[in-house]
Amino acid sequence: MSDSPAKRAWIEQVLGFKFPSELKPNQPDPGRRWQLAEAWRAASDAVDAQISALHGVLRSSGDSALMEIAEFGLNAVTGNHKVRVQGMLLELGDASPVNVRQSGPKALALLSQFRTHIETDRRVAACDANPSPVRVSIRATIGPALAGLQAALEAARAQ
Repeated sequence: MSDSPAKRAWIEQVLGFKFPSELKPNQPDPGRRWQLAEAWRAASDAVDAQISALHGVLRSSGDSALMEIAEFGLNAVTGNHKVRVQGMLLELGDASPVNVRQSGPKALALLSQFRTHIETDRRVAACDANPSPVRVSIRATIGPALAGLQAALEAARAQ
């Protein structure tokens, strides 16, 4: 998949990543491209903070799904996908062609699974819709970061 102007604009708008102007859209630049990993980490940290703030409210709610989230934190909500994404980023390293060729298919499958999980899991929905004053936005925070990683990896694989 090549970098189209629309995709680049989306990544810049949603993830706050700025592509260097001196690069042509399809010119490889895995080191800079993987700055998107920082967007993932920031999204993950933001949701961790939201879950921490919600912890006390969840524990006293009496709702078994919410109490499970309070007990196990974001890893319970993400079905352990978060830890696997962090490991995948370490495995991909600088997203060199060799790393992308070796780990890319597995990484893309993981990102796709995580995005599906975020969109369909009842615990994610419960957190995002919780009635407490603590606002949680797992889908809106992690979803775009995962999409950015997936788009960057697909672009790196196409080169």
